Amino acid sequence: MIEAGGRFCHNCGAPNPAEYNFCFSCGTRVNFLRPLPAAAARLPGAYPVRFDVEYPEKLSRLSTLARLVLAIPQLLVIYALGTVVGIVTFIAWFAILFTRRYPKGLFDLVVSFNRWMANVYAYSALLRDEYPPFATDPGRYPVTYEVDYPEKLSRWLIFVKWYLVLLHQIVLYFLGFFALVSALIAWIAILITGRFPRGLFNYIVGVMRWYVRVTAYSSLMRDEFPPFSKRADAAPGSGRAIAVSALLVIPAWAGIGVATVGILFAVGSLTSSTEEVSVRYADVVAGRPTAPVEIEGNVVVLLNADDPFDFPSTFREPRAGHRFVRFELEVTNIDALFTSVSRQTFRLEDTQSRDLEPLLVQGALFGGELVEQGRTETAGVIFEVRNDADPAELTYAPGFAAFFPIGERVRFEFR
Repeated sequence: MIEAGGRFCHNCGAPNPAEYNFCFSCGTRVNFLRPLPAAAARLPGAYPVRFDVEYPEKLSRLSTLARLVLAIPQLLVIYALGTVVGIVTFIAWFAILFTRRYPKGLFDLVVSFNRWMANVYAYSALLRDEYPPFATDPGRYPVTYEVDYPEKLSRWLIFVKWYLVLLHQIVLYFLGFFALVSALIAWIAILITGRFPRGLFNYIVGVMRWYVRVTAYSSLMRDEFPPFSKRADAAPGSGRAIAVSALLVIPAWAGIGVATVGILFAVGSLTSSTEEVSVRYADVVAGRPTAPVEIEGNVVVLLNADDPFDFPSTFREPRAGHRFVRFELEVTNIDALFTSVSRQTFRLEDTQSRDLEPLLVQGALFGGELVEQGRTETAGVIFEVRNDADPAELTYAPGFAAFFPIGERVRFEFR
C-alpha cells in the first residue's frame, strides 16, 4: 500500500513510497521527480499512452502576451525533431515487418522526442508558464507523456494504420478548431485574471491527449486502436470501432469534399467578378482592337479575330460543318501575383449557347505560360466553331479564376 505523498515513476508508471530514490520496478531514479497528476498514472485498462498537464493556479500575463515569440526557438527544435522521428519510423516499419518488434532503443528515442514536443505544445498553448527545458528527460517539466513499450506488434497493421486513423483525423480537425478558439478565449482570460479557465484547460488537454494517442498508433508505436475519447482512463477502441472507422472514412471524406466545394462556390459568388465588354464582332474581325481592360493587376486587349482561320497544312482540317476561328489578345501583367495564358484560361460561347474550349493557344509554352510582372505577351487562341453559329462571348480569366470559383474575369460580348 503506497502512502499519501508517494510518487509514480515517470519511466514505467509504477507507484513508489515517498522515501524511495529509485523505482523498485524498473530502477529509474525518482527522488528528484515531482508527483504525477492522478490522471497521468497508469490506469487499469486505459490506453497505453499517457498524457497530462498539471493545472496552473496562476499564469504570467507578460509571458502569455508574448508566448508565440518566446516559443519560436523551441518550435524550430521540434521541427528538426519531427524529421528525425519520421526517419526512425521509416526504419521501424521494416523492423516490425521482419521481426514484429519496434527496436527498444529507437522506441525510447521517439518517446523522448515526442515528450519534448508535448512540452513545447503545452507551453505554446498557454497551459504552462515554465519555459520548456531543452531536454527529453521525464519529470523535468509538469507535462506527462509516456508510451508503454510493446513486446510484439502486428505485421499486417503497419500497412493499414494510416487508413484506419483517417476518421480520427477528421474528428480531430474539428476538435482542434474549437481548441484553437478555446485558446484564444483563454488568452484573453489570462491577460485579465491571470488564470486559465479550468473547463477550457481540460478541453484542450483532452484534445491533445486524443491527438498523441492517434499519433502513437499511426507511427507504429502501439497496435491498440485509439479510443474516440479525450478521457485519461479511456480504454482502447474495440473491433467495432475499427470497423466503423474503416467503413465511414470514405463517405466522411466525400462529405467534406462536397462541403468544401460548396463553400468555395459560395465564397466565389461573393468574391468573384466579371468585367463585361460589349464590342461589334465585325470590328474585331476587321482588326480594330478593343479598349484596354484592367482586371486583377493585368491589362487585357482583344486585338483582332480571324474568322475563318486557315491553319497551316501541317495541322488537321476542321471537322465537317465546322471552321476554325482565331482570336489574338495582348496581356500585360502590371502587378498580378499569378497570370496565366493557357487553354484553361479561355472559354468561348457561340450564338447557340454552346460552350467551347480552345483547340490551341499559340505562343503558350506546352499549352500554358506564366506572364511575369512587367511583361506583355501576345496569344492566339484557336477554336473550332460550327458553321451555323458565330462567336457570342469570349471569356478570359488571367488568374486563379481559371481554376477556382474566385477572382476576376473579362468577358468580350459580341453583337
